[in-house]
Amino acid sequence: MTRLCILIVALLGLSGCRGAADDGDRNLCDVTPTGRVELPKDDGRHSDEPMEWWYWTGHLKTAEGRWFGFEFAFFAVELIPGQGGQMAHFAVTDIDRDTFHHDAQLSAGPALVVENGFQLAISPHTAVGGNGRDRLHGEADGYVLDLSLEPTKRAVLQHGDGFSEYDFGGHTYYYSRERMSAAGTIDLDGETFEVTGTAWFDHQWGELAQVANIGWDWFALQLDNETELMLYVLRPAGGDASLGGSFTDADCQTTELGPEELEVTSLGEWTSPETGCTYPLGWAIARGDQMYTLTPVLEDQEMHGVAPAPKYWEGAAIVTGDETGRAYVELVGYCE
Repeated sequence: MTRLCILIVALLGLSGCRGAADDGDRNLCDVTPTGRVELPKDDGRHSDEPMEWWYWTGHLKTAEGRWFGFEFAFFAVELIPGQGGQMAHFAVTDIDRDTFHHDAQLSAGPALVVENGFQLAISPHTAVGGNGRDRLHGEADGYVLDLSLEPTKRAVLQHGDGFSEYDFGGHTYYYSRERMSAAGTIDLDGETFEVTGTAWFDHQWGELAQVANIGWDWFALQLDNETELMLYVLRPAGGDASLGGSFTDADCQTTELGPEELEVTSLGEWTSPETGCTYPLGWAIARGDQMYTLTPVLEDQEMHGVAPAPKYWEGAAIVTGDETGRAYVELVGYCE
């Protein structure tokens, strides 16, 4: 029943699923979560915080089955006290061609403050939206992506209530829209491809200078049974790695996960011919008694050589094991 309801929601653009409760109460997927994050108010820029990012990843297919992965991110940062700046990252993984294409742009101007949403633009990249209705435009190496996104499940407040203080200093507000429908076009070589698929959105802000200067691994799994798993491994220099995340079931119930419930094991590694950086690639993930294997669709999904972007790996992966699905993985801190 739940899977059918979510499918109908995705196809018809409805706001959520209503369960078969005999009292007519709303299904949890219809209820906006409450905590330290207030939506849609907190979709916008928080100019009182020194660092913030809006982050989309996803998987797209043409009607003929051609598959693309994409990453799209805007960063608002305080370059020097009292002076704002922005950065945009965009990448496309063309799975059929086994190629990865990326671009990064910097602007010295502050991000625009918009009520209940965002208007982010660093030519040629733009992101406009709010309350989960987002429109993206990105360009890299002749790939031109235009997407419209809508949520098919409610937002998730990460860390339980959307807020966490780091042991090594700093704090973060963090929420996600872990399953969004995506539809649009990819222009390539004078040809326009209509694409549809799913996306994952992260929005994070706070005192993030400390975490930005350490390494981390981040995993976003969208499973075929309409559940989602978010995992992170923080690797502070000279300290113990910390592991955590969340699991959201098909009825939109989210459970925070601690290190005692999770295990991440690297299954291999890859060294970039461009930067010489070595990344772990391929992972076995345990969540309780559930086992998943993540296999990248392409080894070389490294952001590099596009100043001022840092060097890091972020790419599409396939999930197998006790459940199947697709994922995106980000690896930061293996270069510098």
